[in-house]
Formats: sequence, C-alpha cells, structure tokens
Amino acid sequence: MGKKILLQVEEIITQYNLEASFIIMCIENEWIELTNQNPAMLDQEDISRVLLIQDLKEAMGVNDDSVPIILNLIDQLHCLQNQLLNFS
Repeated sequence: MGKKILLQVEEIITQYNLEASFIIMCIENEWIELTNQNPAMLDQEDISRVLLIQDLKEAMGVNDDSVPIILNLIDQLHCLQNQLLNFS
C-alpha cells in the first residue's frame, strides 16, 4: 500500500474552494478527524469525505442530523465491499 498523501487544511480550502468554517464544522461534528493537528492536515480519504458532506448538504439539502447516518451507511457499504473482495 502506498504512502498517504496529506494536505494542510489551508491547501484544501484553496484547492477545493471550501470555506474554513465548513471544515471546522465537519471536525467539530466528528464527521472527519484531522490526520495531523499541528499543522492541521487531512488525508485523501477525509478530503473525499468533506466533499461528499458538502454535496449532501448543498446539492441534496441533507440536514446536519442526517449526515452521520448517511456516512455510517456508506462506511458499512465500504466494509461489506472489502469483505466480499477478500472473500473471493
């Protein structure tokens, strides 16, 4: 498995045109977890998760209470997919 690529939160904000307050909200709600605290960094998996949350909230109108439920279901699907791949 390759080395994880980490980006500083400031780079993510610029590269993906996100608001700092949105990333802070994702962290405070424990929808994502910083890979590194100082400087604040995220890996590609968490960046993808932030972008998914943004789509859920802005494009699909999902409320804050529904986000963790949806994320949990997606995590379960990924886990099942990995189990099936390892089974075959």
